Amino acid sequence: MNKTSKIALTALVAFPLVFLTSCGGDEPVDEINEDIIEEVIEEVKNESYYQIPSPDEMFGFIKESGLKYNKSALNPIQNVSSYTDPKQQALNFGIYSADLAYTAAFEEYQESIKYFGSIQKLADQIGLSSAFDKMLIERVQNNLNNADSLVSITNTSYFSVVDYLEQNEQGGKLGLIASAGWLETVYIVSNTAKYGKDKAAIERLADQKLTLDNLLAYLEKYAESDADVKEVHGWFKELEATFAGLEEKSTGSGITLKKKEGAKKMVLGGGETIGISEAQFNAIKDKISEIRNNIVKVQA
Repeated sequence: MNKTSKIALTALVAFPLVFLTSCGGDEPVDEINEDIIEEVIEEVKNESYYQIPSPDEMFGFIKESGLKYNKSALNPIQNVSSYTDPKQQALNFGIYSADLAYTAAFEEYQESIKYFGSIQKLADQIGLSSAFDKMLIERVQNNLNNADSLVSITNTSYFSVVDYLEQNEQGGKLGLIASAGWLETVYIVSNTAKYGKDKAAIERLADQKLTLDNLLAYLEKYAESDADVKEVHGWFKELEATFAGLEEKSTGSGITLKKKEGAKKMVLGGGETIGISEAQFNAIKDKISEIRNNIVKVQA
């Protein structure tokens, strides 16, 4: 896999953290090493990528988002033992991973350790236990009162999952995990933000129309060869139809090179803003909730 593709895949899995930590404040940017700018810039012009703020930027953005912590929006950890189907396990691994990121960002330390335990259980069941070794577990336990370290560890767990799935050519499973993780972030935001009150969060939700397009393009690669991915792809196509009415307005090329305190920064993606009415917000919220509840539901 070339370096540019790896950047895109890593961003895909890391996205739950990105969205949860960028509901307000200035638009996040990703610092790119100067040595690789020349290598990827031409390819970036022809591809769609997500923006990934650095871990410290992520934590700052979530603190500025203005949204209150909403425990009721999370998938209860008691449900984890009820997920026995491989597809269900992979999807809820994504759900719980986003929930872990959310609790860590809001410094709900005791909840974080519980959600870390939930994704560790699912990791064992879907063949991802190598991403959650003893050292990582000990780091979590030793940093429960250190917000910066806990968010950094959450990042590390995502990157470990990506590396493992890349090395083992399990793109379909990566698609399921990333899809569910992204869905949980928009579910939490749409069920916490109030239209007319939380302007930054609502605008960020509308911007997910572009992210959804990229996510669907990734799922399409595996939909024909993987029945589980095909089913999930169908769900997200329904969500795409709900987003379809949102109006996109171009604000530039979406690629910016600039100097800041002597360092180059490159912004990937963006370039458009999207408007959303209250009726559109409610329709999107309802569809997101429908799909998400289908994933997390426990059979009686």
